[in-house]
Amino acid sequence: MTVARLLGLAGLFVPCQQLASGRVLKLKSKSSMHVGRPMKEMMPWYHSADEIHDKLSQLANGGCHGADFDISQRSEVNSGAAAGQVVQLDVLHISRSSSGTGRPKTRAMMVYGEHARELISPESALHFVETLCGDGVSASRASAVLDNVSFTIVPVANPVSRKLVEEGQYCKRTNEDGVDLNRNFGDAHRVSSADEPGEEMNPGPSGFSEPESRIIRDLVQEEKPDIYLSIHSGAYLLGTPFGFTADQTPDNEASMMEVLKPISDKYCAGQCPYGNLARLIHYENPGCDIDYVRESAGTPYVFTWEIYAGEEYRSRYIEQARMQNGVGDDSPDDAMSLAAVNRTRLRAQARLRGAMVRPEDDIDVESCLNQFNPRSEGETQSVVERWTNAYLELCEEVARKADEPKPQQAAAATSATSVTSSSGDAQPESTASLEESWPSLAALSRPGSV
Repeated sequence: MTVARLLGLAGLFVPCQQLASGRVLKLKSKSSMHVGRPMKEMMPWYHSADEIHDKLSQLANGGCHGADFDISQRSEVNSGAAAGQVVQLDVLHISRSSSGTGRPKTRAMMVYGEHARELISPESALHFVETLCGDGVSASRASAVLDNVSFTIVPVANPVSRKLVEEGQYCKRTNEDGVDLNRNFGDAHRVSSADEPGEEMNPGPSGFSEPESRIIRDLVQEEKPDIYLSIHSGAYLLGTPFGFTADQTPDNEASMMEVLKPISDKYCAGQCPYGNLARLIHYENPGCDIDYVRESAGTPYVFTWEIYAGEEYRSRYIEQARMQNGVGDDSPDDAMSLAAVNRTRLRAQARLRGAMVRPEDDIDVESCLNQFNPRSEGETQSVVERWTNAYLELCEEVARKADEPKPQQAAAATSATSVTSSSGDAQPESTASLEESWPSLAALSRPGSV
């Protein structure tokens, strides 16, 4: 990180024009944007959004064996910065008419690619759908899951910006309006003061201001899923509500943790931590989809999974997982020393919290590629195969728990907001405060993930 960048983060140097209104307008010419070579030149094994659509359409037209497959499109007209543009999302419904138990099937909804730069997320969606349709080494396992689970899948949730990423804008996180879709789900916890066009965590002018988030919201209300899974990359974790605070958990947190522990053990080799999302990422992310789905729809099993982080970025999550699993130094003196260091570090981070609200055009392309996506065909294939089995295991475990008590969806608006404080474990210092919740100092030069 350059000296000028550090000064800018500290508020001592602002390379932009200050408007009379007090808002800052970032001046960025197209020629100065960080753009790489097109995706098909750099990483030709990744499927483009059009190729994903075409393959899914082929499956829907008789290529899906052993399951009923329907593909449809949901459209909304943009009324924001890209006013008039029609945004269209593919929506998949995959099921089998028979049920192995005779009871109603578990309903799973899975959303991929909310952040355009996370290429591995839609790639994972394609592999998972192909497996449900009878292809690959896990086809028999998928067939058994279809006896008990029906699926609603959004394979590419940010299609307009996804095209820009394919053209070489590998740090593009937001949608066509420059809004972070995973900060746009309602106004209940939204931080309106963070509405800064061009910033990668811009929540937009209001909750559900964006066509993509409105389409997903309407699908959630229609489908009333038992499982909601939002798939991301750039970190390495299995998150539960809530993203807006580390101090509250849903009333069935223990049940969700029971589902996640074996998945972490099997598919991350115990190296991805699991639990409250805000606590895992060390900062609050109000306006995220999982909080809305939990509070509004009353969905009992709601998760954000971060399925890939480059080796350089994965180490801090591995260390978190080691601590969660009780692996490491048990010395009380060392633990106290570490806690003191963390408190000092968090206070320093609070003074530099502006680093987390940053223009996505300022982020280095190579850094984004390394953080968010596998850089070889072999690693890409390994990631999608591993997480396909993790998705199947999630569905298996929740289906087994179907007869256990869970929040009543009919009373979603009230019961889903009835949360409990995290149990007797010691809480991080001032975890409810944004100032005390930012990532490690080393991460200040890196783009966000969730």
